[in-house]
Amino acid sequence: MWNLTKEVKVKFSKCHLLPIHESDDDWKMAIAEAKAEGEDLITRLKEELEEVKEELLHVLPERFIPYLENGTLNQSTLPKKVREDYLQWVQESAKEFEQILDAAYGQTQQAAAYLPIAVQDVFEESLHDAIIERIEREGNTLHLYINTDSGFSTKSHIQLIFHDVITEKSDEPLQVGQWLIYYELQKTDEGFAFRVLFDCPDAEWTITMNGMDAQYYYRPKVYTRLRDEEKLEETVLAEYVSLLNPDNRYWLITPHLKCSIKAFTDNLILDNGKFELRQNEMVVSVDNQRFIYDLKEYNPIQLIYTDVYEDPYAHFNEPVPTEQIEAAACLRE
Repeated sequence: MWNLTKEVKVKFSKCHLLPIHESDDDWKMAIAEAKAEGEDLITRLKEELEEVKEELLHVLPERFIPYLENGTLNQSTLPKKVREDYLQWVQESAKEFEQILDAAYGQTQQAAAYLPIAVQDVFEESLHDAIIERIEREGNTLHLYINTDSGFSTKSHIQLIFHDVITEKSDEPLQVGQWLIYYELQKTDEGFAFRVLFDCPDAEWTITMNGMDAQYYYRPKVYTRLRDEEKLEETVLAEYVSLLNPDNRYWLITPHLKCSIKAFTDNLILDNGKFELRQNEMVVSVDNQRFIYDLKEYNPIQLIYTDVYEDPYAHFNEPVPTEQIEAAACLRE
């Protein structure tokens, strides 16, 4: 039995469709701000309620329906006891959903323990907000390539490999560009089952298989530093590769392929392919296949990964030498 379902996700989102001010002070502040800005607060709130009214009718407890019908559920005239009751209901729905997520996380950790270390490493961090970049099918094997730059994992590029797929069900076709929102892995009698709730488009996808593996790669720390300093766009490839740690191994990962990098010059020397930079495009040729990428859309710097994690913020944790502390203290005196 799954903890995560599309119905659970939809119910949670509907329970939070209509936020209201939590206290009299909040209302006073909102009214004062609206007056200062010349905004018709009452009308705006009525419009917001009308937009979500039909959906709320499916989840609201019966005791709140009269206030939804007469349009006062998100108005300052709502009785204080009703307001507190409504806020409590919203909080309880959030708590209930958190418990479901905790149960799904527990199932995932238990199931991952039966799988290779690489899979365990992947599920030690969150895949929330990761994006599908590439989908490949080879017989009964599915390869799912996901990018976590917008998510919460130190692993920037992850390849999930589903071996000996048994079943695959989804209310929307699995597609590039979908966002992983919530997920759950389970151990089954036949092997394993993995469920993901996607966004863009909204979908529930479930796959069962005999086994699962993973590969993952990181952004070089110099990439993160340049990104944070907003210098990526102005950095040329030759300058960038000169800043990389020469002791690490590197890969070029594009929307169509993954190829190890043999050496760096002003260009990239691939192990089993050819990389070319032209005026407006980048050309990658591997195994009689040729892929062309517009440089306005693809920066080659963003396609270089390593299998070694380098903490880009480690320098913030380095201890300050005692003599520097003493010198700073003397200056203050």
